Amino acid sequence: MANRMRCAVLCAVLTLICGAAAQPLGAFTWHLSGDRFVAKVAGQPGVDKWSQQPDAAFQQRYAEGYQAGVVDATQGRLWCAPPGMKPLEIDDRIWDELRGRAGSMPGNAAAELIALYVTRFPCADGR
Repeated sequence: MANRMRCAVLCAVLTLICGAAAQPLGAFTWHLSGDRFVAKVAGQPGVDKWSQQPDAAFQQRYAEGYQAGVVDATQGRLWCAPPGMKPLEIDDRIWDELRGRAGSMPGNAAAELIALYVTRFPCADGR
């Protein structure tokens, strides 16, 4: 009887501990903020793209991949690339705009990017 009681108490305590540990830490509404995106794209100040330290270079590639995902998901639906304009030219124009807004974009980086693309490169048919 005493062993059953100990076992029941131990199970109750473990259930409470595991239940408390499994609680979510909070709601994360976005993966990357606009300000963090700009910091990642910028890399190390005063160092060109190909001479960055490994971590800074990784962060730049991460941001470029993130942006490519946003572009792939929205191009032709929410915004349209001008005929004859190279993708790198489009990206450079967006990065210039983002750098000018650095420090004022605490929200979702994807939403910031989409808003810039839609404003800068609207579709001719009004999509």
